[in-house]
Parts: sequence; C-alpha cells; structure tokens
Amino acid sequence: MNAFKLLADENIAVAVIDELISRDVDISRVRDVISEDTPDPDLLEYAHANGYALLTHDQKITGHIAARHRKGKGHAGLFIAGKHLQGEHGIGTIVTSILEYRALIAAGAGTVQDDVDNLVNYI
Repeated sequence: MNAFKLLADENIAVAVIDELISRDVDISRVRDVISEDTPDPDLLEYAHANGYALLTHDQKITGHIAARHRKGKGHAGLFIAGKHLQGEHGIGTIVTSILEYRALIAAGAGTVQDDVDNLVNYI
C-alpha cells in the first residue's frame, strides 16, 4: 500500500501546510524539495517519481496531466483547491478535505491507488 503524502505547490497558503503538518499529514513544500522555478511538467514528474500527490490552486496544471496521459505516463494524484479557496477563508475547507481523504484511506474505505493515484480531485 502506498502512503498518502502530499506536495504543496507554492500557491498553497503556509497556514494550510502548517495546519496539515500539525495534524501529522505527510506534506512537503515544493520549495523544500525542488526549485520553485521548476516547470509544471517537471514538477509533476518529480511528484510522481517520489509518490507525492500535488496540492495546488493552479487549475492550468490539468493540461499537463492530460499531456502525461497522452504519453502513457501516470501521476501520483492531484488535489485542486479552487481559486475561491485562496486566502484565510479557504484554509479550513482545504484542511478538512485533505484530512477526510487521509481518514478514509487509513480506515480502509479507500486506497491511494484507487482514490488518489492518476486522479484529479477537486476541493
């Protein structure tokens, strides 16, 4: 079973990341593991190679996901928090959604393979 772990894009609020870390979610910031200037296709490749689902507000990244699929490449999952969730008012919604996914997987009601890998999940 793959572990549920996340890579937070630079556009995700530090408060979201800090709250998830405080709840023992395995989450890393892009800037801590790879250059923030990394192009999206390379970021997706890094995330996939290292088993990270990507957490982002950037809906344009779905075009890069589609390009990966056309090439027969998978991805480790994508969580898109809509632009309406940027800022303080969206912190709780994003955190709650991620915690729900983790809880369902931990309880055996879902798996990373079936519910995260190669899927785009909208928050």
